[in-house]
Amino acid sequence: MKRMRSKFLLGIAGAVAIIAAIPEAGNFVQSIGVPKSILREIGRQSEKYSRQTTIVTSAGEISVYDGDTIKIGGQRMRLLDIDTPEISKPRCSYEEKAGSEARDRLRELIGQAGTVEIIDSGTTDKYGRNLIHVEIDGRDAGKVLLNEGLALRYRGGSAAWSARKRHWCG
Repeated sequence: MKRMRSKFLLGIAGAVAIIAAIPEAGNFVQSIGVPKSILREIGRQSEKYSRQTTIVTSAGEISVYDGDTIKIGGQRMRLLDIDTPEISKPRCSYEEKAGSEARDRLRELIGQAGTVEIIDSGTTDKYGRNLIHVEIDGRDAGKVLLNEGLALRYRGGSAAWSARKRHWCG
């Protein structure tokens, strides 16, 4: 429902932005009281959301690298808004064990799914991975991992990195 409402509002915003771009429509936009600052923001937001793509794929095409990274067609993608323990370079044995649990749970969720939807944000991280949401049968996989204690909310920066290290390794 939330996604449908967002798409509807985005459609309305796009229509207003298009009308505003027509030279003769300037009076119309002023008559309905849409400030130019709002129109500029609508334009920026519609540009941002127009880059988002949704891919519905079979679970067989997805390879789970770790709890917050998947591969499709050889391309690594990172789940938005979550961080799971490291597997490749764990900072302690508990982190390695917890990382394996997160990876295995994501594999299980994808493997048992009827539908897997990849929602690409249109942005990448510092490693060039697309930042995505993965919806499994309509549920956000990142939120499932968070609710089950297998992931933390992602926060960037060295302070957050230290906090994650303390969380997983004490």
